[in-house]
Amino acid sequence: MNSVVEYKNGRPYISIDGNLHYPLAYTTYFEECGEFSDFIKSDYKMFFVNVSFTDLPINNVSAFSPFKTGVFEKSEPDYKEFDGVVGGILAECPDALIFPRINIAMPRKWIADNTDECVLTSSGMREALWSKRFLDDGAKLLEKLVSHIRSSDYSNRIAGYQVCGGTTQEWMHHDMAGSFSEKGFQQFCKWMKEKYGKTHVPVITKDDLFKPGFNETVSRYGEFCCEAAAAAVEHFCKTLKSLINNEQIVGAFYGYNAFVNDTLLGLFGLRHIIDSPYIDFFSSPCCYDCNRNLGVDWGDMIAEKSLKLHNKLYFVECDIRTSLTKRMQESRPGWYTGDYFKLVDDEGNKTVWSGPDTLELSVSAIRKAFAHQLTKSSGIWWFDMWGGWYHNEKIMLELSEMRNIAENSKANADAYPSADTVVFIDEKAYFNNPRCSDCCNSVNNIRVAMGNTGIPFDLCMTEDAKKVIGKYKAAIFTTPLPSDSGKEAMRLCEKMNIPYFFPEGEKIFISTDELREFLVSKGVHCYNSKNNVIYCGNGFIGIHTSAAGEVEIKLPEKYKVKALLGTSIEEQSTDVISLYMKKHGTALFELL
Repeated sequence: MNSVVEYKNGRPYISIDGNLHYPLAYTTYFEECGEFSDFIKSDYKMFFVNVSFTDLPINNVSAFSPFKTGVFEKSEPDYKEFDGVVGGILAECPDALIFPRINIAMPRKWIADNTDECVLTSSGMREALWSKRFLDDGAKLLEKLVSHIRSSDYSNRIAGYQVCGGTTQEWMHHDMAGSFSEKGFQQFCKWMKEKYGKTHVPVITKDDLFKPGFNETVSRYGEFCCEAAAAAVEHFCKTLKSLINNEQIVGAFYGYNAFVNDTLLGLFGLRHIIDSPYIDFFSSPCCYDCNRNLGVDWGDMIAEKSLKLHNKLYFVECDIRTSLTKRMQESRPGWYTGDYFKLVDDEGNKTVWSGPDTLELSVSAIRKAFAHQLTKSSGIWWFDMWGGWYHNEKIMLELSEMRNIAENSKANADAYPSADTVVFIDEKAYFNNPRCSDCCNSVNNIRVAMGNTGIPFDLCMTEDAKKVIGKYKAAIFTTPLPSDSGKEAMRLCEKMNIPYFFPEGEKIFISTDELREFLVSKGVHCYNSKNNVIYCGNGFIGIHTSAAGEVEIKLPEKYKVKALLGTSIEEQSTDVISLYMKKHGTALFELL
């Protein structure tokens, strides 16, 4: 089976043996609680299946691991669990498209034998992402696993792979501090000499990494650990591409540069690998803004516009909680001690791990995530984390209709409205931020505020400004301490007379109303000014409400509007969509 990423009429597809498939998939950590059958009955064909070298924690703070079996923890490889899940899917859906989601985390024996290549975490020693031995030995284990998959009787149903590793499988350093150790510092000094010509590097300790204020050496260490993580991602993707003869797409979690703000996690090396020929898709979850409350945008963690410029697919993990979501321990009784993933905190407040109170709001939350990614031309996999989150007839009918909408729309997306505003993500500017300062939060603050302006926007990296700036009426910069590429992007705006906002001085934090007022004053079209969420693009428009009442969506010109989800208003030619909506409701329309 051969697969490639392809964009057609502005929409994303995975082309498999020449046939276009819209990237909609399903996965779960707890396969025994999963809803593969429900999704198969709803004609979903793509499934991500988890497999790991070890059953050691994917989260070293909570010591949580979803894996019952580590393939390489015994004297002989144990593939039974993975093979069994794949076999179960194919028994029900023989034409399923399987994506192994491989956790490259070293087994216990390797860690015991290579402690100098590891870093201490709160749950024990783990491999350091800068370790060459980890890269070399991890690649050998990857070869064993992939060789097994390609020699299996299900090999003809493998459509692509996802490479995972580090904390929470998202390529964050296991210690959440750049894999800091004595040997790690030595590696850093070597990197400083190669990259900056520095032969003397001031000694820093792990405590220095977390002191407030700006420290040049700590800043450069953050840059080093980001490049190390990005290099590890590319190394394993390159290894995998070679093993599969470049026949299928390969992707990875990486590059959360529009959400995460701590360089020591290692996620700001996207520029290092965004145009790599070995990586076809990048992934992240929907943002956990405002604890995933309804009534606000759950934005993208990655500058999605830049991914598309480099012909990459943004395959978004939509781990949308529902009223059916329960405690992890209830889904897999007897496996986990403690209660790290609480649904309610010690003060009685709902946590990010809990879902909406009702089924109706649960459907609205799922619909909101779909509307966002559909209008952004992104792929989706529904991540039913502990299983059972979507096991409901009404939810599955909604997910089935979403599949129909995504797969059957044939219009050219470029003929319909798209964002007039670009929000620039200056990845290298994170290395300029004093630790524990307001500067660290400016990107999130501005992106969250933009989400409820009623004005759609694209996220783009500053290095790509020259390629995109001409199509926008205004630009928003998100950091008060820009990098060279950020400064150059601002100069480009000035040269082209494109107005922009820059968070300087005490204006690091800005409200939704202030952003809307600035953009409207510069001629940007506002679809709705009542602090609702508006998604527009790809030939669709969606709204998610912050309050109940009559709403109006003002289109830039007259279109034929067809209601798809969340409302039954009649098809009409109009430049204003008027309807009544409940609080935290979501509606989706197609423009014809």
